[in-house]
Amino acid sequence: MDPLMVTAATTLVAWTTTELAQGGRTAVSALIDFLRDRFRREPEAREVIEGMLHQPSQDTARALAQLLDREVRRDPAFGAEFQARWEQANAAVAAGPDSVANSISGDVSGPVVQARDIHGGISFGGP
Repeated sequence: MDPLMVTAATTLVAWTTTELAQGGRTAVSALIDFLRDRFRREPEAREVIEGMLHQPSQDTARALAQLLDREVRRDPAFGAEFQARWEQANAAVAAGPDSVANSISGDVSGPVVQARDIHGGISFGGP
């Protein structure tokens, strides 16, 4: 089984039982909504997701990890999307309430600024 799916499932179970800062809650909710939408037409898969949310345990984490692993093997594009969303949620939770988490994904061309508080202007050269 893919170690990322095991880690993600176990951590999602832990997050459901933890009080998270608003940014973390929002990111985790977005990840869960992504999974609910992905499996909206698969009652057994939805049952696994809802079971993880309502009765978090090692068993529900294992079931979720198996579900995710199966889906990644079936659809590698899902795996890439899940991994990107997982990294965003993980960064938001790790940042905590008084921090900032910046991430860039995909093809980036040109200048990029990642910051929390900026006082004054930003310039990328030129006259």
